[in-house]
Amino acid sequence: MHGRAGAPSIFVDSRRSTLLGSFLCCSSDELKRASRAQLRKSRLLTAQSDDPIAETFAQKKRRQLASGELYEDPEFPAEAHSLFPNPDAAGDKSLDDFEWKRPREISLTPKFINKSMSRFDIRQGELKDCWLLAAVASLSMHRRLLERVVPSDQGFDRDYCGMFRFRFWQFGEWREVVIDDRLPTKNGRLCFMRSQEENEFWSALLEKAYAKLNGSYQALGGGNQAESMEDLTGGLCESFDLSQPPGDLLQILFQASRSHSMMGCCIEGASQQQSVLPNKLITGHAYSITDVQYVTMLDGSRQCLVRLRNPWGNEYEWTGDWGDHSSTWDRVGPAEKQRLGVEVGDDGEFWMAYEDFAREFTRLEVCRLSPEAMYDDSGASVDPRKRKRHWEMSLETGEWVANISAGGCRNFIASFHTNPQFRVEIPAPDDHQAAAQGETKLGTIIVGLMQKGVRREAGGGHFKSIGYCIYSLTSREAESGTLDQLFFRTHRFVAKSIFADLREVCSRHRLPPGYYVIIPSTFAPNEEAQFILRIFSEKPNRAETMDTCSCISCGHETGLALVAGRQSVLHAVVEQPTDQLYKAFIKFAGPSRKINARQLQQVLNVTYSKEIKSFQGFSLDTARSLLALVDVDMSGSMAYEEFKQLWGQVRQLRKVFKEFDPGSTGYFDAFKLREALKLGGLSVSNKVYHAVAVRFTDRDKGLVGFEDFVLLCTRLQIAFESFNAMPKCDEQGSVGMVNHDNYLEQAIYS
Repeated sequence: MHGRAGAPSIFVDSRRSTLLGSFLCCSSDELKRASRAQLRKSRLLTAQSDDPIAETFAQKKRRQLASGELYEDPEFPAEAHSLFPNPDAAGDKSLDDFEWKRPREISLTPKFINKSMSRFDIRQGELKDCWLLAAVASLSMHRRLLERVVPSDQGFDRDYCGMFRFRFWQFGEWREVVIDDRLPTKNGRLCFMRSQEENEFWSALLEKAYAKLNGSYQALGGGNQAESMEDLTGGLCESFDLSQPPGDLLQILFQASRSHSMMGCCIEGASQQQSVLPNKLITGHAYSITDVQYVTMLDGSRQCLVRLRNPWGNEYEWTGDWGDHSSTWDRVGPAEKQRLGVEVGDDGEFWMAYEDFAREFTRLEVCRLSPEAMYDDSGASVDPRKRKRHWEMSLETGEWVANISAGGCRNFIASFHTNPQFRVEIPAPDDHQAAAQGETKLGTIIVGLMQKGVRREAGGGHFKSIGYCIYSLTSREAESGTLDQLFFRTHRFVAKSIFADLREVCSRHRLPPGYYVIIPSTFAPNEEAQFILRIFSEKPNRAETMDTCSCISCGHETGLALVAGRQSVLHAVVEQPTDQLYKAFIKFAGPSRKINARQLQQVLNVTYSKEIKSFQGFSLDTARSLLALVDVDMSGSMAYEEFKQLWGQVRQLRKVFKEFDPGSTGYFDAFKLREALKLGGLSVSNKVYHAVAVRFTDRDKGLVGFEDFVLLCTRLQIAFESFNAMPKCDEQGSVGMVNHDNYLEQAIYS
């Protein structure tokens, strides 16, 4: 469905990469704190004029001007596949009818912005991207936000070279998209989004940049208004089903309007096709909500009104009460009409009574702006004391990986716990609740789970069904590391979202102050995707990934035990050796009374090929790794006492393995690997576990074999011990030169 697989010319804020240099000298907690602080700083700085993104664009533009030629974007060329990479999706449009022209070829006096940008500027073209137009119309009402997306210091006069830039929010960061100004036309006229004035081109170029970001114009041919509002603001969209409206719907509308949130709505039809109702509202069509006000009538009574805009910008407007030509306006005085800005005209904008709005429309989208986007129309930051509510935001990223961290929803309880886990704290009730008496004091969080990159997938991506569950935690559970399967079998969720095949699912939850864990997941196990998780709250919230410290248990009664010194590294509780074990050793050792790796391989395989049905035997490489555990003098061989210790360890690992493979098939489910390691006394962080699972599981079958399990445990034990033996200071006495998890990750995966 989408065009070229190559990434667009998008410049990402380089400040984020400065964290990489600190990975090797920070503790895990320090790294998380530094990462969160750097991310907040990056978000706040992105819109500033002196950031590296703007400098990079300026350098590229200078090079183009020096060339004396007009810019032609090689990544989004003026070719058919930038329009409709899947020709079948073009419908009755002939790709031969499109001709790419620059604004100077369309108008004698082209302007990027003609005087100012307004919601009345925009007209929809042949694409069914009303979901984008409605959001752009809403955005145009907030000058500072619009300036971030559409930098106004561009044009067709001085320093013109055919190169333009726009900014969009994508999955947690602002990105700059650079395009040329060749636009698709038919018969010399723009055929997609355009401005009302024929010589103004900011809206058409904005649409082209968004098409490039998503892979093609075709990718914009259908979507959700929530997507475009978020991509234009970085906000979080909350969706409301107006067929079952919340009891405080009117309060939600007023609060959103006063807090500079963007709003949109639609009438969902039985089919995908748009249709015009007798009242001239259109089903399957996106509308902007541009204001919510009380009007005071001549008799002193008041009525709540909602102002909407049809992005078509024409005569298709509401014809009921409070519409442009409704007689109900006769009951309102001129001063009140002027205050509301009432104008009669076929411009697509109209008022309607709140009650009619709630009855006629079926879906409301409210886009809460992130804290750094909270500006008034003059560009100044809004005083939090003057806002009805000021939203704080935290952002976490994650990934569902098959057989590792894609455990599916709670219906699949055996693997549900392997999904990423995010701890969040609600520190206090909402301000408006704090003084209430006789009721449970609650805090509000709005949670948004968004899957990444689907629109750009080659051949046309499909959104996976995603959702999340929220569980309450005690303070002890909140600090205990990743939660295991037993926790989720014995605890019930306190809140959840729907599961839907949307880019983002979002819900509002009111919960008592305390600790919680959010488990995002796909509906079915082993569906892979990257995602971001955003949490908006009235109070600053402390959200972070739940993780386990990488360590090896000392004296673990069923697992491995690490004590000081290589000689006693395998001091585990095992069965007592027998005379048969000694005889087997001597048989392979011969007169030297020592065995090497190949002889160790033979003696192990004689035993375990009989015990485990499909076991093909240990490889020589595994035998060498096992030998290295006890080969203190690096002689390449071991005596009987060392062999006895090693034999005990392998028997112990066999016991652990059998807990998860009771039928002795030689394999167990890869989702159980972390539990098996824990039973063996080995705890690893999320980062190390990912490397472990990728390296030592059969990704195609989702299984862990006995040999891989033994080799994994052996290498983990050697890696732990090697790290502990390393000097923790350099020659100058600097502490912490190597990060624990980084070392383990590299040692295990290599």
